[in-house]
Amino acid sequence: MKIKTPLFKVFMPAESGRAVLNVLHSGYIAEGPKVKEFGETVARFIGNPYVVPVSSCTMALTIAYRLAGIGQGDEVISIPLTCIATNTPLLELGAKIIWADCEPSTGMLDPKKLKSLITKKTKAIVVLHKDGDLAKMDEILAVAKKHKLKVIEDAAHVFGAKYRGRLVGNTADYTCFSFQAIKHLTTGDGGAIVCKTKEDYQGARKLKWFGLDKEAPHSNKNIWMDDITMLGYKGNMNDISATIGIVQLKHLPRIIEKFHKNGELYNKLLKGVPGVSLVERDPENYSTYWAYTLLAENRDRIIHALEKEGIVSGVIHPRNDAYSIFKKFRRALPGVDYYADRELSIPCGWWVKRGDIIKIVKIIKENA
Repeated sequence: MKIKTPLFKVFMPAESGRAVLNVLHSGYIAEGPKVKEFGETVARFIGNPYVVPVSSCTMALTIAYRLAGIGQGDEVISIPLTCIATNTPLLELGAKIIWADCEPSTGMLDPKKLKSLITKKTKAIVVLHKDGDLAKMDEILAVAKKHKLKVIEDAAHVFGAKYRGRLVGNTADYTCFSFQAIKHLTTGDGGAIVCKTKEDYQGARKLKWFGLDKEAPHSNKNIWMDDITMLGYKGNMNDISATIGIVQLKHLPRIIEKFHKNGELYNKLLKGVPGVSLVERDPENYSTYWAYTLLAENRDRIIHALEKEGIVSGVIHPRNDAYSIFKKFRRALPGVDYYADRELSIPCGWWVKRGDIIKIVKIIKENA
């Protein structure tokens, strides 16, 4: 099959090459001034100063879980309809994952089913914002506040999205972004953790680099002579990646707008199509439509028909609870069953033209 319309495509501005070349010959390619600049630029963009760039969203999540105090035997409520990177760090920390069911109409955590999952051992709630859409954060945060639980947002799909008018990164205790190759904003690979408090922000800066905060004042000229009081990681971003991100940020508003407009066009053209259900999206939110996801009764037939025309579609992240590494946490999840059996993602990004969308919708209608 010759691919004409990919499900994902890397956006890389022409000026990225020159910017990276300048860094390569600057003599400073590890974590340095460009990482600092990138973090500050992201902070201004989302309106939260407590941004720590890291090597990946997986690292951001790991740090968030550590800051939340998650450890051996703690229970953490999470959802299986996500990349395994959301949940594998919990295994590494020895936590017990309590799968939350999803809303059949959104594929995201159902706030109404949270209360029954909370026990004395519950430490935190992990919320995935799926495919550019946003979970019901007000309801989730109300439950978390009542039970004094930390909330961690996996926001890998929603950089630039708005929840009730506010950019994502200003709501939960910790928000974790991905800047991996095919995200709205890419640094080649990378991520960031955004914290609610200055204390956690300072902790994140330590955890991402061996337990030492490179930006804080030091009693010794050699930072390695300082005492290390917490076990950290080698999870920092480097200046090469940060430089790509700095260039990308200049183009981000129009890139996100293109994703959004394409998603809204799909909503209009697919409404009322027999055999197809649209994902429920809150009109008060601004979705970034990382992929356009719909629910299709004849999913496999549609995938095959699109494939014959060179259009890539499918299920981006199969449910985690199907993997053997999570088998001890399995339980009945009827909402997840319904959504997972019908979930279909189609191309929606900056490279998708209006004519492509009209063609894709026509194929879906003919095979639904």
